[in-house]
Amino acid sequence: MLCFTAQGYTRPCGGVTGGISDIATFDPSDFNFTQTTATSPYSAIALRAGATAEDGGKMYLVNFQPDQAEWKWKQTKNGCATKYEHEFAFQLPENSNLLTNFLQAIDSAGCCCGLGLAIRLNSGKIFIAGEKYVNAASIPKFIVAQDGSDGGTGKVFDEFNGGNIVLKGNYSRNLREYSGTWASLEALM
Repeated sequence: MLCFTAQGYTRPCGGVTGGISDIATFDPSDFNFTQTTATSPYSAIALRAGATAEDGGKMYLVNFQPDQAEWKWKQTKNGCATKYEHEFAFQLPENSNLLTNFLQAIDSAGCCCGLGLAIRLNSGKIFIAGEKYVNAASIPKFIVAQDGSDGGTGKVFDEFNGGNIVLKGNYSRNLREYSGTWASLEALM
């Protein structure tokens, strides 16, 4: 008898694409994710009771510089304790008041409730980070916050002018996939 639930892995037969196509941010307190079993992907998302779009209970699309977004994760172990470090990096073009306001908003989120992220990869797969409620129950905290961003204007006309945004979060597992469509998330934007 095994002391754990063994599971195999079948690699995809064909090409695998990298990179991020879309990112949306949300307040984790506003949304509930539905999951059939503890290991299955999330199958649905809905506003929680009391959260309304009029009061900010929605998803916000982040229009980053094309081909300049990635998600990295690293697993570490201390005894039997496991940690997954998640890092999301993307470029936002043009230093402006709009960029300043965006940075202030995500700084505030990192100090209060954390930032929720819906990430669509170029492959079409969607992953969720920073979720707080699954099957109407609170799950252990998964706080995503801005950490290590930088930016500038560049020195000449064709150098990047804007911010290199870095969001980080630590959790006890890798991200859960969302089996719904991106259109179902757009309906919440």
